[in-house]
Amino acid sequence: MELRALCGALYWLVLPLSLLAACVFRFNALSLVYLLYLLLLPWFLGPTEHTIKGHTGRLLQALLGTSILFLTAHLVFQICLYTVPDLSQLLGQNCSTWETLARHIGVTRLDLNDIPNSVRLVAPDLGILLVSAVCLGLGRRLVPKDSAAARVRRLQSLEPLEQEEEDLERPAGQGAAEEVGSAKRKGLLAATLRVRAHWLLLAVGKCLVILLLALAGIALPSAFSSVYYLLFVGICTWWACHFPISHVGFNTLCIMVGVFAAGHLLCIYSYQAPFIQGLFPPASIWARVFGLKAFILPLNCTNPHALLLDTSHPWPVYMNPGVLLLLYFTVASLLKLRKLDSSERDKAEASAVVASEPQDELVELESWPREGAHLAEDTERMLSPDTEASTADTENCTVHVIGPVSKKPERRRQRLPLHALGHVIMNQSYVCALIAMMVWSITYHSWLTFVLLLWACLIWIVRSRHHFAMLCSPFLLLYGLALCSLQYVWGMDLEPELPTRVGFMSLEQLGLVRTKYPCLDLGAKLLYTLTFWLLLRQFVQEKLLKCRRPPAPLLEVTVSDAEPGRPRSVLKFLGELLTDLYAKYWIYVCAGMFIVVSFAGRLVVYKIVYMLLFLLCLIVFQVYYSLWRKLLKGFWWLVVAYTMLVLIAVYTFQFEDFPMYWRNLTGLTDQQLGDLGLEQFSVSELFSSILIPGFFLLACILQLHYFHRPFMRITDLEHVAPPETRSLPAPRCEEARGSHLLPHAEEEAEPGDSDSASEVVPSKWGLVLERLVVLGWTFSDILTRGQVFVRRLLELHILKLVALYTVWVALQEVSVMNFLLVALWAFALPYCRFRHMASCLCTIWVCIIIVCKMLYQLKAVDPREYSSNCTQPQLNDTNLLGSEVKNSTLYQGPVDPANWFGIRKGFPNLGYIQNHLLVLMLLVFEAIVYRRQEYYRKQYQLVLPATQTLFEEASREHLDRSLVSCAKYFINYFYYKFGLEVCFLMTVNVIGQRMNFMVILHGCWLVVILTRRRRAAIARLWPKYCLFLALFLLYQYLLCVGIPPALCIDYPWRWSRSIPMNSALIKWMYLPDFYMAPNSTNLISDFLLLLCASQQWQVFAAERTEEWLRAAGENTDQLELARGRPNPVPNFINCRSYLDMLKVVVFRYYFWLVLVVVFITGATRISIFGLGYLLACFYLLLFGTAMLRKPVKARLMLWDCLILYNVTVIISKNMLSLLSCVFVQQMQSNFCWVIQLFSLVCTVKGYYDPKEMGKDQDCLLPMEEAGIIWDSICFFFLLLQRRVFLSYYFLHVMTELQASALQASRGFALYKARTLKSMRSHRHAEEKSLAQLKRQMERIRAKQEKYHLGQRRSDSAEAPDEDQPVLHSGEYFLFESDSEEEEEASLEEQKPAKQSAFQLAYQAWVTNTKSALKERQRQDQEDAESPAGDDGDGDVCEAQVPEEPEDQEEEDTERSNMVQRALNMVRFLWVLCQAMVDGLTQWLHAFTKEHRDMSTVLWVERYVLTQKLCQGDEVHSGVLDDLYQPAPGDETGLQAASTVDSHNSMASSGCDGGDLLSSGAEGTDDTTSPLTTGYHSEEQIMALGSQEDVEQIQGSQELLVYPRNRIRTASELLSNRQKYFQELEESEQFYQSQNRFLKLLLALYHFVAAHSELLCYFIIILNNMVSASIISLFLPILVFLWAMLSIPRPSKRFWMTAIVFTEVVVVVKYLFQFGFFPWNSYSSLVRNDAKPFFPPRILGLEKTDRYLKFDLVQLMALFFHRSLLLCYGLWDHKEDAFAKWKREAERGEEEKREAEAAEPAAELPPVLDRGDGAELPAANGTEAEVVAAGLELEPQLQEKGAGEGQKGSHLRFRKKKEKRRWTKKWKVAATVAGTWAGGSGGASTVPTGGH
Repeated sequence: MELRALCGALYWLVLPLSLLAACVFRFNALSLVYLLYLLLLPWFLGPTEHTIKGHTGRLLQALLGTSILFLTAHLVFQICLYTVPDLSQLLGQNCSTWETLARHIGVTRLDLNDIPNSVRLVAPDLGILLVSAVCLGLGRRLVPKDSAAARVRRLQSLEPLEQEEEDLERPAGQGAAEEVGSAKRKGLLAATLRVRAHWLLLAVGKCLVILLLALAGIALPSAFSSVYYLLFVGICTWWACHFPISHVGFNTLCIMVGVFAAGHLLCIYSYQAPFIQGLFPPASIWARVFGLKAFILPLNCTNPHALLLDTSHPWPVYMNPGVLLLLYFTVASLLKLRKLDSSERDKAEASAVVASEPQDELVELESWPREGAHLAEDTERMLSPDTEASTADTENCTVHVIGPVSKKPERRRQRLPLHALGHVIMNQSYVCALIAMMVWSITYHSWLTFVLLLWACLIWIVRSRHHFAMLCSPFLLLYGLALCSLQYVWGMDLEPELPTRVGFMSLEQLGLVRTKYPCLDLGAKLLYTLTFWLLLRQFVQEKLLKCRRPPAPLLEVTVSDAEPGRPRSVLKFLGELLTDLYAKYWIYVCAGMFIVVSFAGRLVVYKIVYMLLFLLCLIVFQVYYSLWRKLLKGFWWLVVAYTMLVLIAVYTFQFEDFPMYWRNLTGLTDQQLGDLGLEQFSVSELFSSILIPGFFLLACILQLHYFHRPFMRITDLEHVAPPETRSLPAPRCEEARGSHLLPHAEEEAEPGDSDSASEVVPSKWGLVLERLVVLGWTFSDILTRGQVFVRRLLELHILKLVALYTVWVALQEVSVMNFLLVALWAFALPYCRFRHMASCLCTIWVCIIIVCKMLYQLKAVDPREYSSNCTQPQLNDTNLLGSEVKNSTLYQGPVDPANWFGIRKGFPNLGYIQNHLLVLMLLVFEAIVYRRQEYYRKQYQLVLPATQTLFEEASREHLDRSLVSCAKYFINYFYYKFGLEVCFLMTVNVIGQRMNFMVILHGCWLVVILTRRRRAAIARLWPKYCLFLALFLLYQYLLCVGIPPALCIDYPWRWSRSIPMNSALIKWMYLPDFYMAPNSTNLISDFLLLLCASQQWQVFAAERTEEWLRAAGENTDQLELARGRPNPVPNFINCRSYLDMLKVVVFRYYFWLVLVVVFITGATRISIFGLGYLLACFYLLLFGTAMLRKPVKARLMLWDCLILYNVTVIISKNMLSLLSCVFVQQMQSNFCWVIQLFSLVCTVKGYYDPKEMGKDQDCLLPMEEAGIIWDSICFFFLLLQRRVFLSYYFLHVMTELQASALQASRGFALYKARTLKSMRSHRHAEEKSLAQLKRQMERIRAKQEKYHLGQRRSDSAEAPDEDQPVLHSGEYFLFESDSEEEEEASLEEQKPAKQSAFQLAYQAWVTNTKSALKERQRQDQEDAESPAGDDGDGDVCEAQVPEEPEDQEEEDTERSNMVQRALNMVRFLWVLCQAMVDGLTQWLHAFTKEHRDMSTVLWVERYVLTQKLCQGDEVHSGVLDDLYQPAPGDETGLQAASTVDSHNSMASSGCDGGDLLSSGAEGTDDTTSPLTTGYHSEEQIMALGSQEDVEQIQGSQELLVYPRNRIRTASELLSNRQKYFQELEESEQFYQSQNRFLKLLLALYHFVAAHSELLCYFIIILNNMVSASIISLFLPILVFLWAMLSIPRPSKRFWMTAIVFTEVVVVVKYLFQFGFFPWNSYSSLVRNDAKPFFPPRILGLEKTDRYLKFDLVQLMALFFHRSLLLCYGLWDHKEDAFAKWKREAERGEEEKREAEAAEPAAELPPVLDRGDGAELPAANGTEAEVVAAGLELEPQLQEKGAGEGQKGSHLRFRKKKEKRRWTKKWKVAATVAGTWAGGSGGASTVPTGGH
């Protein structure tokens, strides 16, 4: 097979190219022979084992022999030439007769001096020899070498095998039948594929032949080429007339074309010979008529062998032979294909008589694509029902029989998509023909084509245009062919012979002129004529169908949907979709064409009329929609008629003498005619001038005739159709089953096979198609939802966009006409009822402006005729400088009065009118949006939303559900909630943008509004503010317009030099001036402020409506909740979702971010204003926590003061801009300290040159420190924090802070309990070890005595064995005893821990990554399957999983390829990274376990306190008692501690719980009393029993039952925790559900929080290292000498000292940054730059750029540590915060308890029964123990910070009284203890218990 393909490639590709090269590179008789071989080659079959023995082999042999003969001739001739002397003389010179003859023959003298040409003359023969020899050799190898007898023997040996295969293939039951059916189907499919491919080749071949005929005819128009042209025209006309053509006729035609093309090629090739050119010179008439061109230049006698190409011909001349050769080869190949097709068909028909049923199917499949089978398709009517065929007269007609009528019933086949598309094109062929007529006439301007234009216009305006076009189709075709033929004649090279004028008319006016490339013009015209052929064919088809259709009988007419149960095809669905799109959007194309027609080229009158019609249409659409719909059809007819008139006028004006006719008829000059649009254009301008109106006419006609009716249907707001229920476009049966190749498979099946046919399963391609359909609908749904969203968004904001852009255009072009636009929108925004009227008036006024601007561009309007020339004033009569006078508008040149009105001469026109045109488009688009939404709501029966929102489902009740719902809510109601703050920010933006005199009024209004404070008061003032903004905007715009410059009157402040006003002051005052006009674009910020204020006015009105209150919530600043009233918003402090985390950031920590911004605002600029920011920031940092706990009024009072200071700074800087912008030179020269004190610099460009002002180095302007950017940012943050204070959410934060204040000393108690527990555990461990050692010694002593007793007994008995002494030698057996630890400890086999990252890496290093991953997966499966804490199951699972042998792993590793190894490595690295993260997280958790336990206890207790505070209940320590009561049956703390989950220690800061088993072995408290939580110092439970009892139970398990009483630690409290809260559990689950990387971040935070004091130490020392100075040295000394020596941690006093000292350092450094200090001057700084002992540098007071960076970091670290201490109850430990709450509840019980405590003083102390009847008194140290117990609990009494919450002051007043009461109690306890000790006389007695 490969050899055959190689041989075919050589034969069909290499050999023809070699022959072609031999003909092209050498022109002589020898090459002519090769050309004959080339022409013979396509008629022979390719080389096969059969054809190589026949004609093909003989052809190759002949070619080989010819090449050998030619080479021999060359060789012999050259030998004779050099051996026979007379032969060279006989040939003569180069141009002699014999030499010329030899050169024509091809055997000539070779010049050894010209090697390239010599090689060119001989190489073709040698190349043909080699190629033909290789082809012949390879072809003969295709023939088998064995003999016929051997082939017979091989066939006989294969017969038994074939018999066996046939036996095996016989059907045996149902399975065999299915196999046979499958084989039949596969064979049928293969046959069908072969037939389809053959039919496709035939079809493509036919089309290619016809196309090449056209190209051959038009490439070089001549007499020879006219044959191809006429054949092409005849074939196309024959096809259009629906005439049949037989198989023999088509073959004959092809043979004729092939023979003629071959002869034509031979003629062209022969003409290259000099002899033929001498007979028929190239310039002769015959050579030009027949198209004979000389490609080779005439011979040169000096170099006769040179081959020179004539490059003077155009490129079609060189293309013509190639097209002819390609046509020749295509015709020959097509004939061979058709011959093969006819032979196969004959064989199939002959075998159909005796063939079986499958053969019948195969024959039928092979014959179905014949041309006759398409009769029904070709004649099937594709016209719509409303065509005029029914009204046509029924005339007699001849029916041409196209093909034989089949006896079988015709099958109705589904059309392929291309067939359906072709029928659609044929059905609309008249549209294509009319378009082609118009384009033809526009492309080629002449009187003959003008007929086509008139003809097309006439057909377009006729009512029954389809029928009329059909009737005109024969005449159109004849006229088109006539035009093409005339062009063909004039395209021949007969220019001297053809006439140029006929009578008085030039033939050029008729289009009869020869162009440079006639083939292009002929090709385009034939392409236009193709539409006429299609139109004629459609006309003939309709006639034939009408004649063949029998008369229909009268039947009952039923109207139904076209087979509603049948799904639509995909192609039909796409067609309907495309039609709907055109109907909806084609009108936008027409509108765009209006603009293109109006502004293409120079503006003339007819284009202005176009724009006027367009503007009138838009005005009516905007103002009166129903009238617009009624007039729309008439409008299109008017546009069409006007366009035809314009097109005809411009078309005819281009002909000769027509300008003279127009001048004589109208009396207008050429300039006036040019303004009308009548002028003669050049060729390129003519094309665009006619083409654009022509296409516009076409677009309007299409809209009128095809899309107007559906457009009117979809824009009818009165009769809105309901939405259609769409049906999925299902694929056809063939598409679903993938049976395109088997179109008749089902129909040819037998009736008995109907069940099997009905069970056809769709193929995979059908399923893919259905899936694509579903995906398409899904995408359509998404697109529809997106459109609904965008339309709703536009409906809400399109008016604002229109107003904003309109005012922006008016500000860009300041004029009187644009003032009306600004005035309309300035009043329409605040007063909503005028908005629609403003839109309509703006539309009308913009249209007037556009028309005026267009009319002003006409050449007839000359501004020079009426412009004003103002006289320049004397220098004493004006305060303008000399350079300023020349740049003034009055004196620059002539002043056009129209400029003041907004009209001027401008080019390009579209760029000049573009802005107002876009305004008009936006206004119309606004109306479209509103009406589209109205249509949509009527269509779906929706109601207009009560609120102006995007997401109707998102309201206030959905705000707290999720982040998505929160985002939707704020998208809906952001301006409703924060509109007032946005207005304030816009006011500050206006001040910052302009910084002139006018914005002082804005600042005053801002102060007035802010001082109102109450929202209701601001709402009452707001309408006046909006009115002021509107009037103030119009006033400033009038200042920009100024007085008309044409009056030549300057402004009063320019009248005299004595007036002290320069240009900078005039600019700052915002006064009009002809030299420096006010910057109008700055007013856009004023308009934005007006827009925001207008919207806020609507918000104030909406706040009083019930719909807005229900949907968006209330905007109130009354947040004082009544006692017992719950907070309406949920608690978010305990984060249960990401939304809660965001709320915590905003409402809890945003305050501190605001303070950072305030600090940066003050620190970035060195000024007196910045110092105020710093002081305010430091005050709030110190007392901010206390302020946050204050009531709302107290907080807002302080915060409003800060906001007013910020606004005061902004206004002050604006007022100081007068000094910094206008008088900057005077200030820099005389008052530099003012510049440095207030940081004065002008932030508005245009007042002075910064380079000139920067020359004075000692008084540089602080460029980077000026402006109000940071003031504005600070203002934004302050306003947002004020809204945070006014939120109900902040009440939760306030309650949380109050609860934290009640826990200010709780951390100390837990920390001390942990310390005591650690000490006691160490003591217990030592006592236990000592007791165990004593017991071991007693046992050794007992064993020794027993051994010695046995030794004495053994002396009287027999001697022991020899092994006995050996066994007991050394008496080591005395120490052989059971381990005490093994008897007491209950060792449980725990589950092996999970592999760490290092273990996993080591395992991968030892084995491989794949084994490590498998082991990791096995461990993960075991962890997932086995329950937590069940070690036995884990062992079982581990035992059940078999380990893979190492050999198998190695084998798998060897088999895996490199890609798999790389993937395994990537997976292993990912798993290793996860293991490292998990390991690091676990290590951090273990390292911070105690800290997390403490935070968990505080978190739970804080939650309980918060709930009590929210409910308004009395808060005392008893509320926490129920939290830690043990469950019934809980005997030991160890048992409870072992059941605590690791996640119970999650604190509000994100702390995570840990394992609590470490506290179990250290003893457990007596949990019978709930008062051991650390809040009650007097309620301690004393230890039971005497000293001896304690000694007896030391080291045993009884220590767990009888513990010494102490405060319980955090882990023990968690182990005894009884109550669980759902909110806290959900929070824990939320944190546990986070990914491992977030858990690692949380663990790192816990690590930093647990050691935050170390972080502070590090930053303090680092700050001193970076900015070492005397002022920064004090704090590191305090760290080393105070903080690090404090046990266990520094006190509150140290941290307050560090914070205050840092703030003082910052303030001092800030003060010394001012430039007016002598050491901060530029010269001093430069002089001392390299001096390390510069005094300010040593003191730390040097002026630098980064003087506060590390101080800010240090300050933030200190406050961070302070917040952690406050959060964890480690900040204050002076007084019990619950004293106040407790005193009121227990005052009566305390007095009774004191009275009862004095009675036991006179009695004997109670004793304890030791167990043996003896009683032991208490020890002498009882008093000390009692006092120690009291002292131990003294740190519990803490002061909770005076003023915490509303009741903090009450605690402050009771502090001393509470302390005296506790001191009295301690003295009473000491007295009682001393009485007991004195009465016992040294005996030790212990009280039985205590409260």
